[in-house]
Amino acid sequence: MGGGIAQVAAQAGYSVVLWDISSKDIEQGLSAVRKSLFRAARKQGAPDGWVKQILGRISTTTDKLEACANADLVIEAIVENLSIKQDLFDSLDKVAKPECIFATNTSSLLVADVLSRVGKARKERAVALHFFNPVVMMKLVEIAYMDGIDNKLLELLKSWVYDIGKVPVLCRDTPGFIVNRLLVPYNSEARMLVERGDATIEDVDTAMKLGAGYPMGPFELMDMTGLDTGYHIMKGWYENAPGLKGDPRFKVTPQMEQMLKDGHLGRKTGQGYYKY
Repeated sequence: MGGGIAQVAAQAGYSVVLWDISSKDIEQGLSAVRKSLFRAARKQGAPDGWVKQILGRISTTTDKLEACANADLVIEAIVENLSIKQDLFDSLDKVAKPECIFATNTSSLLVADVLSRVGKARKERAVALHFFNPVVMMKLVEIAYMDGIDNKLLELLKSWVYDIGKVPVLCRDTPGFIVNRLLVPYNSEARMLVERGDATIEDVDTAMKLGAGYPMGPFELMDMTGLDTGYHIMKGWYENAPGLKGDPRFKVTPQMEQMLKDGHLGRKTGQGYYKY
């Protein structure tokens, strides 16, 4: 997802530093950006040199401190693991400019938890900027904020989101923000409906597409986003999330556990609720 965020920012004219832990990971990310840009160039009939110009705005490094030294905005898009995110922001807080804004792309964790180890001044300039996959195509960005944030900062971030061609929505710092807070229970109800034998996977998907007007059914959507993603969100909420801890809607079912054990994670593995 980090590559997609880098791409849309670079396309909007911003200089971007893309950081990852290894040169191999960086090259994989850049390769995906190149392919995406060439597809866009063909579709839009872009002039010669358009792709090269955009790629020229993206520099790379495996040194995370170098990456953020002169940044005005840092967007973290690493693994959805609280302690790893905390370690990263703790180290970046020591070298980033005082005015630098810190943003996490978390889909399920609280901003307050992710940024708990940075200084007080930095917390006042910390938010979630939650993009959606695939970043280049999906228009929404959720901006989640903690109590006490400066409204001018929120307006600045909204302006930036519009500038990169996306649409911002604001939400207080709450588990799942808006989309996942509504989507995860919806997916959970769909799973329980099928596991009880009340309906088939295919009929649930068809019903929601034709009856509710959704572009895809819940099982198609879970296969697209990855069953492991939903698993970690549900497990985290059931075990720890304020107001959601112990909620049976978020208890991982034995069938879901078995699918993860078998490596059936959806489209990315060739099999989930459907085969690909």
